[in-house]
Amino acid sequence: MRTMVLGAVLGVVALVLIAGGVLVYGVYKLGWRNSATDILTHSLPLPAAMVNGNAITYAAYQDDVATVKRYFAKQQEQGGAAAQAPTDADLRKGVIDRLVQMEILKEEAARRNITVTQKEIDDEFASFQKSGGGTDPSAKILEMYGWTLAQFKEKVMLPYLLQQKLSDALSADPSLNATAEAKAKDILSKLKAGGDFAQLAKDNSADPGSASQGGELGWFAAGVMVPEFEKAAFALKVGETSDVVKTQYGFHIIRLEDVKKDKAGKITEVKASHILIAGPSLQEYLDQKMKEAKVTKYVKIDDAGASPAVEPATPPATK
Repeated sequence: MRTMVLGAVLGVVALVLIAGGVLVYGVYKLGWRNSATDILTHSLPLPAAMVNGNAITYAAYQDDVATVKRYFAKQQEQGGAAAQAPTDADLRKGVIDRLVQMEILKEEAARRNITVTQKEIDDEFASFQKSGGGTDPSAKILEMYGWTLAQFKEKVMLPYLLQQKLSDALSADPSLNATAEAKAKDILSKLKAGGDFAQLAKDNSADPGSASQGGELGWFAAGVMVPEFEKAAFALKVGETSDVVKTQYGFHIIRLEDVKKDKAGKITEVKASHILIAGPSLQEYLDQKMKEAKVTKYVKIDDAGASPAVEPATPPATK
């Protein structure tokens, strides 16, 4: 009797293992998604990818795929500008690439002791909400993405703030800025030796909006430029060129073209040109870290040549 019971139990276990094995095969090899595979992937920590030994779960991958599909479906329903959805292969590759990049971002932030507090997340969300007219975007977020407000903050606001903080850290890292700073100083030396400012701007400036115009920025008042740039520009005399000025964007050389003053003789606006030698790019830095990382992807993507369809996290419009 005991042998029969044991045999029956082993038979049930074998069936469960076989069924589970079939589902796992379907998830990885065939890209299945249904109620059974959803239960499996949300119950077991099956990896969609490994990044330097850290797992990106299949559940997280499938959830993000579903979110992006939902977003494009809603866009098509509403006839929005982004109604043209990517192919399934493009979409899936974009999602897994983004998740890998987010893992790299988190690793780099942790390595540099960068953290984001809940207050910072809430404050950023409040600013985001204010920029959208002050209305509560919860219903729109739920409609477009299927996310709660807490999920939106975790999936969008948190990585956005990590990106900003890591970008600031890169900008402040002398070892990563040495080449750009040396180039800026070399250009300044050429200007002091009689070099043509406009031509040097066209040949070297990383500011796409002004480089082709010889570095011309036009008129701007106080409060428009970042503080370091503004302070240097407003301190110059007309026709004078600054030393190398460091900002979050890199290294600037500024030339003051003209000024406007109020009746009291106070400068209200300045007209300036600049040459920007860009510091380290966050995207280029993350791309390099991705090349150096040990990444293994397990997800099924039909077209291995598909291009990424999902950009790194930035707060999306919800109006």
